[in-house]
Amino acid sequence: MAMCGGTTAAKEADAAVQAVCDQIRAEVEKQTNGGSAYGSFKAVTYKTQVVAGINYFVKVQTGDNEFLHVRVYQDLSQVLTLSAFQARKTAADEIDYFQ
Repeated sequence: MAMCGGTTAAKEADAAVQAVCDQIRAEVEKQTNGGSAYGSFKAVTYKTQVVAGINYFVKVQTGDNEFLHVRVYQDLSQVLTLSAFQARKTAADEIDYFQ
């Protein structure tokens, strides 16, 4: 169980985390790829942080060795918002808390 304010250990992404990523994909593409679609947008690993809702920190594969880290906030009414992203990540880059 996650402690309020701290992040969980990294876990393999599951269908629920992929669904979160699918819902914010268009916004991520708009902000990182000039609105063009990525060939792939696969959630790989993630951490969560319990706040007044949940922050998801997700490593997303967008190409052969191309990754993004996205931070998505899910409020108490289940609305998702893209909070931040980090571009130019690799498979070796661990997902961690970022603003």
